[in-house]
Amino acid sequence: MRSNRLRRSLSVLLAATGLVAGLATAGPAQAAPAARAKFYLTTSVTQWTHYQPNLHSHAGTLYAGRNYFYCWTAGDWYQNNGHVSGSWLRTDDDTGHNNVYVSMANLSDADFYRAPDVVPHC
Repeated sequence: MRSNRLRRSLSVLLAATGLVAGLATAGPAQAAPAARAKFYLTTSVTQWTHYQPNLHSHAGTLYAGRNYFYCWTAGDWYQNNGHVSGSWLRTDDDTGHNNVYVSMANLSDADFYRAPDVVPHC
């Protein structure tokens, strides 16, 4: 009985590591893709999102409030909400568009000034 349990445990271990006859794979194991980090900031206005960091590629809408952003990049200069900025934040908008951009000019006062130190460059 003990021998059967040992065999079963060994089979499970070998199957889990892919070493059962014919199941071993060549090359290094592939790691699961890492999740992208999200950085939360507050936007003061509901705004259009854009496919590129410019004003000519309307994608969808990002509602005012607490939103997450992946990174920032340079783009068209934009003035709004008392701020002027040529930096754009990449996010997923509230209407189903992924990897779109919004101007950093639409952030709350506090987040406008701290965003370049918190959110990484793309």
